[in-house]
Amino acid sequence: MGSNVFIKTLDSIDSTNRYVRDEAASLWNEAGAAKVVALSALSQTSGRGQRGNVWLSEGGKNLLLSILVRPCWLGVKEQFLLSQAISLALLRAMEHYGLHAEIKWPNDIYVGNRKLAGVLVELDCMSGTVEKAVIGVGLNVNQSSFPAMDRIPVSMAMIGGGGYSVDDVRDKLLESFLYYYEILERGEKASIENEYKRHLKGYMLPMSYNDGNSVFEAAVVDVEPCGRLCLRDAAGTLRCYGFKEVELLL
Repeated sequence: MGSNVFIKTLDSIDSTNRYVRDEAASLWNEAGAAKVVALSALSQTSGRGQRGNVWLSEGGKNLLLSILVRPCWLGVKEQFLLSQAISLALLRAMEHYGLHAEIKWPNDIYVGNRKLAGVLVELDCMSGTVEKAVIGVGLNVNQSSFPAMDRIPVSMAMIGGGGYSVDDVRDKLLESFLYYYEILERGEKASIENEYKRHLKGYMLPMSYNDGNSVFEAAVVDVEPCGRLCLRDAAGTLRCYGFKEVELLL
């Protein structure tokens, strides 16, 4: 990674994303010429996930990370590429440890039917481009028991059968994110989109979905540049959904 990634660590914080948003200017000053700024914490008291969910984590056991980038070369209509890039980076980092995972649209990371990691992307846009992006990642590393919730969590340690260095996992993830971020920077967007689709849970494979009106069987056939999920149902009908409009039933 070298000078392209700047990492700051804290013992405890309410929310890494909140801190990075509020302190973005000072973090960039500290980071110098780095392309990617990262803040990690041993624990956070008000971690958030997608759809306003709370992200719960046992102190010191998991990776709590927020990434700050300034992709001013990325159009607002292409913002979903950042979500795809961090999702692929998580898979690439897991592969380094011999762990196979999939992406549950839009950017949750699953092993089988259990959630390994969650992502929250927050953007500031100006004049049609992404001025600033804060990418929050919660990755279960060494935690072995979790409170009851509707999505059953799993950790790297539970899958791999051993403990992991959270700092090493963080560094591997940031190295992987930088890899995909520089692909985007070079304008090679199709390669990100195609790789993302190949790793989606349910890609070309019929699974059960609920769109609030009915439960139906369908396969993922595409993801539009804006992030809309395109499903083809058993009758051959193409159905496309935005965020929160459809749920994969596991």
